[in-house]
Amino acid sequence: MKKLLLLLGLLASSSVTYAAKLNEDLAAIEQHIGGRIGVSVWDTQNDEHWDYRGDERFPMMSTFKTLACATMLSEMDSEKLDKNATAKVEERNIVVWSPVMDRMAGQTTRIEHACEAAMLMSDNTAANIVLRSIGGPNGVTRFLRSIGDGATRLDRFEPRLNEAKPGDKQDTTTPNAIVNTLHTLLEGDALSYESRIQLKIWMQDNKVSESLMRSVLPKGWSIADRSGAGGFGSRGITAMIWKENHKPIYISIYITETDLSLQARDQVIAQVSQLILDEYNTI
Repeated sequence: MKKLLLLLGLLASSSVTYAAKLNEDLAAIEQHIGGRIGVSVWDTQNDEHWDYRGDERFPMMSTFKTLACATMLSEMDSEKLDKNATAKVEERNIVVWSPVMDRMAGQTTRIEHACEAAMLMSDNTAANIVLRSIGGPNGVTRFLRSIGDGATRLDRFEPRLNEAKPGDKQDTTTPNAIVNTLHTLLEGDALSYESRIQLKIWMQDNKVSESLMRSVLPKGWSIADRSGAGGFGSRGITAMIWKENHKPIYISIYITETDLSLQARDQVIAQVSQLILDEYNTI
């Protein structure tokens, strides 16, 4: 028993030491980039939480797309929205970065297909089609309130929601709030089992985040994620990682208020991801 207590004490001490070092590292990166970093980590294996500016607001950017598609899936679960619902892709509604819907102008698409395009390719027109089918940005916010997220809010459509103006609460979340919500969506009872699986598959099949956390993910780990980019040097990623014999770890990383290029922001997200993942590489 004494040996067990000593071991538990050493593990707790190691965790505290790691957290203190990570705080120092993130503060140093912040100083270097001249902006803010927000991080939240929830290891459900041992129910350990850690955050850095976890309750401060950060622009969601395209990480909102997971929440919009979850709202759509919830409405399909409750039969408020037909599973085969469709919408016309109006040419006048095509917005910047729409690699899928750009080729479908004038055609009809299933709302579920629009979600797939939004999640896998971050297609902005597809995301707007989904939003219009669920009551707009306010529909997402209402859904989030109904599942216990009192912080995250969506106010605008693409691409305006990516403005990321410092101090503006529109279209923002907190690192802690979105990590908790991801857990609720992927492992809680907010969605049906089939919808939870579908949301996870879309996140696993993300095609636009290879330069971020995926680039430093240790061998043997799997990832489901959604990334975002916006004004004022903003970038973000929300993810669930897991491996055999280890329950999911939920992670959110946001940076904002920088003058960094997109490539430099990607490098910062990867660097912060590496610092976090180093803790779990030996598990």
